[in-house]
Amino acid sequence: MEYKFTTNPYGQINMSGKMFGIDVATLSQEDWALEGIGWDEWTVEEIQMIIDKSKALQGDQMYGYQVAGSDLMIYIYTDEAQFFSTRSEKEEADISWIFDKFIDFMEQFKAFVRENS
Repeated sequence: MEYKFTTNPYGQINMSGKMFGIDVATLSQEDWALEGIGWDEWTVEEIQMIIDKSKALQGDQMYGYQVAGSDLMIYIYTDEAQFFSTRSEKEEADISWIFDKFIDFMEQFKAFVRENS
């Protein structure tokens, strides 16, 4: 799984600060909900907290995380992660990944944030 992480997800001209996210021009229709991961306050610590809380889940526990200022909600279970965009008309998850794929994505995103902070 390769996503093009960027500090300017929407390709804005003369952007004054950094917004960590995924280059929306590279997202497929199936992955479009990931555009909501863009946030200017991502830190390595915040991403690590999500990873740690996700890995600590047991049984049928669930951890929910909403990206601040975004329409993206992520629900993590011991076996999968589901992404919901509140702008979507779908009742089911916009994106559903197995747990390991979610953790790998978050680790890659954390590395990008660390390198570009």
